[in-house]
Amino acid sequence: MSDTNITKSSRRALLKSTALGVGAITTGAFSATFSKTARAASADGEKMGVAFIQYVAHTVPAAWSKGIEEVLGSQPNIEYQLLDGQAKAEVQVSLMDTLINKGTRVIFLQPVDSVALAPSIARAKREGIAVITLNIDATEPHAAHIEMSHYYGAKDIAKVMGEKMGGKGKVAILNAPPGIIIRDQREQGFIDGLKEYHPDIEIVANQVADWSRKKAQDVFTTIMASNPDVTGVYGINDSMALGAVDVAKQKGTLDKMTIFGNDGEKDALASIEAGELTGTQYTDVYQQGRYAASVATVLVTGAVSARDFEKQGHLLMPYIIVTADNVSSITPEQRW
Repeated sequence: MSDTNITKSSRRALLKSTALGVGAITTGAFSATFSKTARAASADGEKMGVAFIQYVAHTVPAAWSKGIEEVLGSQPNIEYQLLDGQAKAEVQVSLMDTLINKGTRVIFLQPVDSVALAPSIARAKREGIAVITLNIDATEPHAAHIEMSHYYGAKDIAKVMGEKMGGKGKVAILNAPPGIIIRDQREQGFIDGLKEYHPDIEIVANQVADWSRKKAQDVFTTIMASNPDVTGVYGINDSMALGAVDVAKQKGTLDKMTIFGNDGEKDALASIEAGELTGTQYTDVYQQGRYAASVATVLVTGAVSARDFEKQGHLLMPYIIVTADNVSSITPEQRW
């Protein structure tokens, strides 16, 4: 059967049983399979809206958006836009209302608040609009959630970080604001990892630094004043970890510190190569965006309504823990 002759019902069956249920399907094969269908659907000239509401302008959502555009750019009937949530739940709610009223077919969402955005997601679902969350899940079930492996990645960070510290010492966590599911996953994974692999390492501080390098500098300076014997830092994201690197360099204690971030952005990889940041969890977020866009292409061209989903699709992206030993394995094209 050719791509252009796939029926709506067969597309729905394929989407439910394969696209969102089997992690072995590769993004490239997935998008290639349905690109002809998208072109065929554009014959009537209808432009179908797909939008991404990011949490806030940052390297991670920017890389997702680039991956999304690489796939959707080849679909002439799909009109894509990136919208800034400004780190405010009320802004995202307003943007959701606007997109729903316009009849947008698929909405990518990185929720500022997993609970506060739930009513908007429920409304989109009632209107047949599919929502795909990226990295931050929501309490309201929706079409699909595609994320980094937050819990298990953080657990592996704890294992490697503890090894670098010789299995003993004191660490500080630079955390994200409460109310976000990935904060809890990354925090708990790290705590559980230390308990399992390195029980002699003590967490002496766990403070919010708002995802920000500058805020992390201020927070870690205060932590160091109260805990001068801290020798390890775990930043829930790379920006906060790099803020700790800045402080340690200023104080001349970097050679005594073990500092890990999370995400794997290019500035963190460069810092590892420079002998500053100890390590991070790396995920290819371009590929994460491409996969999300491939799912969206099927939803749009297959006329799949959000009401058709009985269960939420869930994909964990593969990752590696990067240190000086393996950072060179990440090519320039994979860095974001």
